[in-house]
Amino acid sequence: MEGNPLVTIILTSFNQKLFVNDALESVRTQNYPNIELIIVDNGSSDTSPLIIQEWIAKYKLEFPVKTIFRKESLPYCKSFNDAFSMAKGKYLIDLSGDDMLTSDHIRLAVNKLQDFLGSACCFSDVFLIDEKGKRRTFYRRNFRGKLKQKIRVGDIYRDLVKKHIVSSSSLVFDADLLRKDGGYDEDLSYEDFDIMVRLARKYPFVFSNHIGVNKRIHSKSFAASQYTPRNSVMLPSTLKVCQKIKAMNRSPKENEALLQRVMYETKHALWSSNFDVAEGFLALAEELKVSGKTFMWYKKWCQKRWDFSTIYAVLKKISPQ
Repeated sequence: MEGNPLVTIILTSFNQKLFVNDALESVRTQNYPNIELIIVDNGSSDTSPLIIQEWIAKYKLEFPVKTIFRKESLPYCKSFNDAFSMAKGKYLIDLSGDDMLTSDHIRLAVNKLQDFLGSACCFSDVFLIDEKGKRRTFYRRNFRGKLKQKIRVGDIYRDLVKKHIVSSSSLVFDADLLRKDGGYDEDLSYEDFDIMVRLARKYPFVFSNHIGVNKRIHSKSFAASQYTPRNSVMLPSTLKVCQKIKAMNRSPKENEALLQRVMYETKHALWSSNFDVAEGFLALAEELKVSGKTFMWYKKWCQKRWDFSTIYAVLKKISPQ
């Protein structure tokens, strides 16, 4: 469709019966005229597959829909890449089955990407919604909704390495550039940190000043397991990404940014009593020429394996940030 390039949405659901219909509806009500939807149920044991099937049957949809219903779950990155191989769109959205796109998100993001050809992706602001329904924006805004902070665009590699500055749920990718870079790394348990730094190393990012996604924050989400006490599935992948970043870095300032990230992850690995992966972060910090009392304290903490994970879990409930 001339002027409105095809956008592929890959919607992945896993035991999200309470949310998946809302995610599907957010696709159906987009005000962008040229989309295709690939729905992946990644081995749900609840009624999510039935809800998806009933939703497809209910509407005479004006866009093509492909479905993958898995009997057994695949690792997320593998599952996504398999669906991605079916995608025909110029642009691509990775939508979780518990999130919702706002109706203007695709139109506004595509307009921005069309204005800045060669960008890896467009990101936007996001509403974060907790289990009580309370919501806040990812970026700081005043009571009128105006941004209260400067958003970095273009070459944001070092900023992404240093800290969490982009909500990955808002990303609209240039599908060809994502494909060229190999898609998601199937050796990792999660995708967003890795794919953002890999793309940002080579290509600019653009920002559209709108709320693009309503993202649910709840205890059963995969992201909530990042610092699971004693047995985090995600932290070993975070360590692998940090090691990859070290190999990609080109300057002392980039190594400083990585060290800041590594020390942050070390702190949380220790608090959550993931001591084996904490050792890996500490070794990487030494490679980055760390110094100071904080590092020495972390090293002793790791050696002694003091377990404060129960206290940490309580603190995370009080203040998730």
